[in-house]
Amino acid sequence: MPVVRRFLIYRKLSLGSQSEQGERTIERLLSASITCRLRKQSLYAYLTQVITAHNRGDPIPDLT
Repeated sequence: MPVVRRFLIYRKLSLGSQSEQGERTIERLLSASITCRLRKQSLYAYLTQVITAHNRGDPIPDLT
């Protein structure tokens, strides 16, 4: 099953989010997941870098 289809099924079964901010968060996490998979990069490592940068007040690392 294509990756995008799995995410669409996830959103349907989880009933999405209860807010616009929640929807944006899910979209961004799913997008980061797909990008990391295509680049053979660890999503866990990327999210760890994002959280560390946020806590330090540093710019968030790009996936580009």
